[in-house]
Amino acid sequence: MSRRLDPTEAQQLWHEYRAGDMYALANIIQQVYPDLFHWGMRLHADREFVKDCIQEMFVSLWKIHDTIGAVENVRSYLLVVLKTRILRELSKKHNTHQSSLSDEYSFSVEFAADLRLIEEEHEIYQVRKIEQVIKHLPDRQKELIYLRFYQDLSYEQIAEVMQLERQSVYNLLNKSLNSLRKNWTVGLMGLIFHWLVWV
Repeated sequence: MSRRLDPTEAQQLWHEYRAGDMYALANIIQQVYPDLFHWGMRLHADREFVKDCIQEMFVSLWKIHDTIGAVENVRSYLLVVLKTRILRELSKKHNTHQSSLSDEYSFSVEFAADLRLIEEEHEIYQVRKIEQVIKHLPDRQKELIYLRFYQDLSYEQIAEVMQLERQSVYNLLNKSLNSLRKNWTVGLMGLIFHWLVWV
């Protein structure tokens, strides 16, 4: 994966963006776009729809640059904003209320794009098996695992993105790990967590 936006650098760019520097916002966009796109594709599998939502999100952000507040973590904030926009746009398509849709959206976990980083054929086989196990988890558990191990968010940031209390994040993660343990041997569990942390 490409280098992620450093939190300190992100804060400085966010400050400059709020002061009216369009190049600062462009810099943020350039550095967080891969994470946002990957995140959006987990929420809805239409590439053009996700790209449109990201573009509209940044247009909206520029329009409110002089009134928007400071944020603690730029990347997790943008993940929240994109998720909200995607769910709102889907609710328009399906003619439902966003609140009801937000409890029902599906979440997809795929590692296929990252298999190019793996050289050994048996490791690719193991990753495919891991993917199959995770696919059988409930969507909220898949989302949590994705945010923790792929997006590398803290528990506080996950709570913000998923709109949960911090304790609920811990509980849900424990439930997810227990579900995985039931399906795999100790050795394979070690591989699962080694691989999830590695990506």
